[in-house]
Amino acid sequence: MGHPHPVPAPALATTSPVEGLRRRRLGFLEVLAQSVAVLAPTAALVTVPALVATAGGSLTVPAFAAAGSLMVLVAWSVRHAARRMAAVGGVYSYCARGLGPVAGVVCGWSLVVAYAALAVSSCVGAALYASALVGWAQHPCVVAVGVVVVACGVGLVAARGVQLSARLVLALEAVSLTLVLVLLGVLVVRGGPQAGATEPAGAVVVDALPTPGGAALALVLAVTAFMGFESSSVLGVESRRPLLFVPRAVLWTPAVGGVVLLVGAAAQMALLREAPVAVLLSGAPLDGLVRAEAGGPLPSLLDAAAAAAFVACTSGAVTALVRVLFSMGREGVLPAALGDVHPVTGTPVRALLTALPLVALVPVVALLAGAAPRAVLSGAVTVAAFGSLLAYALVSAAAPALLRRIGELTPAPLVVGVLASTSCAALLLVAAVAGPWTGGQSLALVFAALVVPGVARVVWLRRRHPERLARAGVYDEPTRRSVL
Repeated sequence: MGHPHPVPAPALATTSPVEGLRRRRLGFLEVLAQSVAVLAPTAALVTVPALVATAGGSLTVPAFAAAGSLMVLVAWSVRHAARRMAAVGGVYSYCARGLGPVAGVVCGWSLVVAYAALAVSSCVGAALYASALVGWAQHPCVVAVGVVVVACGVGLVAARGVQLSARLVLALEAVSLTLVLVLLGVLVVRGGPQAGATEPAGAVVVDALPTPGGAALALVLAVTAFMGFESSSVLGVESRRPLLFVPRAVLWTPAVGGVVLLVGAAAQMALLREAPVAVLLSGAPLDGLVRAEAGGPLPSLLDAAAAAAFVACTSGAVTALVRVLFSMGREGVLPAALGDVHPVTGTPVRALLTALPLVALVPVVALLAGAAPRAVLSGAVTVAAFGSLLAYALVSAAAPALLRRIGELTPAPLVVGVLASTSCAALLLVAAVAGPWTGGQSLALVFAALVVPGVARVVWLRRRHPERLARAGVYDEPTRRSVL
């Protein structure tokens, strides 16, 4: 009997579409560090609970629980796509493959806006707390100088490669989160500062029953504490086991981070209930609690922890921003130069050199024009929230669509995807029109203006270069060199 003819192997490409990146270098902790850094639980604990409390009152803790639950649903949807493709564009690439290139590019541009705005906010936060740590006046000019220093430091680390950046941000976040949780524990044991006889206590705000608009606004603000949990998806190419490590990091970050944020928010609400209401409305209530009650070196420890957390968040946001720009440049959706990679470090150097000056320039111009540092911080976070919610709505719808295209759709991903997508879209609408949010409508217009270039680019590509638009959503593919 003759030997059967061998079945020909499928043709493999000579190079991957994302050739140049240092592939398969990052372990699970380094991939996880990316999501943890951008979510930045320490920075969120320092800033977000008081914002939620002023809008949501007695529903502050439930708002965090609801926001965490929604983000876990979004993460579960993203996880299905992350288990099936390793993409440097992350959520952008998943959306392009699930809903098509037009929706994908809109999602990608929303992520660019979100990551850039988050980097701006974190830069300002790092400079703000660092200036407080060294005893300098928190004047806008001083903070502007700090922004430049933080941006340059983050850029130097990012240029050396994502592995060094991931290890650094994991160490910074671990130390800073430990410090903040310890400080909260000390304050809870001591009971926190008490309002004087003539001072209204924070319970006036914390225990108040919010209006329906205030409750919706509190939920929107609570969601800002979870932004960036999906950013580890941009390391799909550089992870050693992308189809395992990335889905785990995407799902674990909002789940575990949500528990930490919920506990931290509950502790702060208990402390602020007895503190003077002026502390709650100060813009930095945790800082006020520590200075009023603890004293000694503890306020400096809080400043150091917050500054470190904001630096880590800046680094993670820049890493995610640069890789989305790299992916869009490599596809031809954006200028091809953005897809260039440094031959030694494997860093998307052109994308980094394009993004980082803008991240530093925008807050510096705003600060030198007279804007208050905390106003710049909160405004940038708000713009980032709009971009994140739009991207989450699109990718939650894209995940079941992608599963349907490859014949693997089951009822559970469909139900969760539809629920998460409609919820994020509803929150985006609330964020745009919520009346109680001072400046909310104007910041919605700022976000809309920032999205216009991305939409215009899609229209131009559809008319002039549809073949480039069709390439949106490239992912890592096996090559001849990667098999025996």
